[in-house]
Amino acid sequence: MLVTTSHRPTQRVRSFVKDLVSVLPGAERLTRGKATLRDLYYEAAARGAKRVIVVSVWKGNPGTVNVYQPLEPPEMELRLMARILLRGVRLSRETPGAQRAYGARSLGVHVAPSAGQALHSLADLLSRAFLARVALDYEEALARFDVVAVVREGSRSLAEVEFRCSTGRACGPLLRIAGVVDYDTGVRLHKAEGALGEAGQSPG
Repeated sequence: MLVTTSHRPTQRVRSFVKDLVSVLPGAERLTRGKATLRDLYYEAAARGAKRVIVVSVWKGNPGTVNVYQPLEPPEMELRLMARILLRGVRLSRETPGAQRAYGARSLGVHVAPSAGQALHSLADLLSRAFLARVALDYEEALARFDVVAVVREGSRSLAEVEFRCSTGRACGPLLRIAGVVDYDTGVRLHKAEGALGEAGQSPG
């Protein structure tokens, strides 16, 4: 996976991308500069990347995470798979007791079996977007994967996603998700205000 930003990112967005790269399997951080989406496609093709993730800015903070799939020739373009709208994030350095993840090779997405349909749909989206596997048993997930993304209902948002290393300690960023658009299944979920105004804007 290649993880980058929209043009003119803030320092907080850069820090968020660094955190995100640390917990996604095989992820590499890419400085966007003036690169277009077509440029990002060629970069992904050259590196053999299966996903391109672009984090945009909302009032100085991470606002939208767009997930693209590089298509094989003759299409030779990035297909928008999913859009994740953020209400807010907490960086790893802002999380008491957090540890740093290094070189994650596998990612599980845990959602409780008793969770509602919206959270299960979100877990399915995250597993496809981040090349992960859904795991219903939390302890088994910690034993199987380097990092586990725990999906739970948020108090003022659709959901919160907290990354935990195999030790059980928090690592990487915490995502407060305002809404998602899954272009593979047509599912749209939202609860809170925030970056939702970006849903109809250009993803570049």
